Amino acid sequence: MPPPVLHQIFLHGPLDANSLPGIKTNFVGILAAEVPPHDLVIPCIWTYIVQILYYPVLALIKSSVLVFLLRLGGQTPRLRIAIYALNGLNLALMFAIFGVSAGQCTPISFHWDPTVPGGRCINQPVFYLVQSGLNIVTDVFTLGVPIWIFLGTKMGRRLKIVTLYVFFLGLL
Repeated sequence: MPPPVLHQIFLHGPLDANSLPGIKTNFVGILAAEVPPHDLVIPCIWTYIVQILYYPVLALIKSSVLVFLLRLGGQTPRLRIAIYALNGLNLALMFAIFGVSAGQCTPISFHWDPTVPGGRCINQPVFYLVQSGLNIVTDVFTLGVPIWIFLGTKMGRRLKIVTLYVFFLGLL
């Protein structure tokens, strides 16, 4: 199995390929006074595409890390079950958030064309906050797995503290 870094590069490809046109058409990094008059349909379509792909890419990378941690320290039954449960939650959230992101407006074209008659959207700010909160919760649990692994190893106390310190540097 390739290292998680290769998985991250492979999985980020679709998101990066869609983000670059979105960045260009949304004039990201350009002062508002310098943005030329333009049609907003294309930037909104690219924003919609990036929104749909964003969480699945994050979830698949997180799943890759969990599979790596399963191979690294999944010898104890409790830890193995915890990693499987966390990965199951992560993948369930991936499908749920993908579905809500894809269908956040009906019809879908209402996302980039608010003049479509009868169109409506979910409360998007609330959805983004809930999605972010769930992502943070699964991130914290995923960060806890290596700590659990190293606390259960048969290393000296000093080496455990140093190893955990290195892991906590990843929080910065």
